[in-house]
Amino acid sequence: MFRPEIKRKRSGAPVLSRKEIDVIGENLVDEFSPEVLTNPQEVDIDLFAQDYLGMEQDFQHLSHCGVYLGMTVFNDTDKVPVYDPVHNRAEYISAKAHTVIIDNMLLEENQEHRYRFTMGHEASHEFLHKEYFAYDPNQLTLFDFMPNNSQPAMVQCRVDSKKMDVKPSKNWGDREWMEWQANALSSSILMPKKAVMLVVNDIKGRAIQKNLMNFAIADEVSSVFNVSFEAATYRLKQLGVIPQTVKMSNDIFEMMFQIEMVGNF
Repeated sequence: MFRPEIKRKRSGAPVLSRKEIDVIGENLVDEFSPEVLTNPQEVDIDLFAQDYLGMEQDFQHLSHCGVYLGMTVFNDTDKVPVYDPVHNRAEYISAKAHTVIIDNMLLEENQEHRYRFTMGHEASHEFLHKEYFAYDPNQLTLFDFMPNNSQPAMVQCRVDSKKMDVKPSKNWGDREWMEWQANALSSSILMPKKAVMLVVNDIKGRAIQKNLMNFAIADEVSSVFNVSFEAATYRLKQLGVIPQTVKMSNDIFEMMFQIEMVGNF
């Protein structure tokens, strides 16, 4: 398995730039499914987690309201907190180390893109952050959901991380940086830079009106890699393909495309 040299804080938390994460993601995909880099296509994120990283998958109700999307279990434990909808109560279950637990909500048909990104996110935690939890088995989890400080940190949860935007990155601690790293690596695995640029260059070579180009590129990246339009747009902005200031919406693209088609008749 590809194992990069990663600088780490004394706590075990990685110190990584976006560029370094892109290189890691591309190398992982190159080793797991090299054809993706030459013939852009969807990365099988389930097989990546299971076969390449050796993770077990489980599906549970992680909360009563869907606030938790996934968990990564780093050590064998019988203290994984889940929600029992039948009895409307929280309870504990057992799980082995290297298990990813996905909330049942993400198995619904219209949740495929969130499911794929969450799987990538949890797989990224497994790849990047095992050492962090190995340093001190008595530290709290990333989200401090354990009932008291005496409980060992066995599980790492993912909350929808848009709330991170409220706090300036200069004030982030290990928790926020590791969430950012997991998001960034998930994006880099699902949409490897080399493969994305092949799609971008192909679209730019087509006869598409300038005012539709950004939308067409994001729509194609979304389709080819089976990610949401929002995730594709964010990735393309991060790669500098689309300016950060451009407002993007799939609804706007569909409307503009329909108007353009009508105008051609």
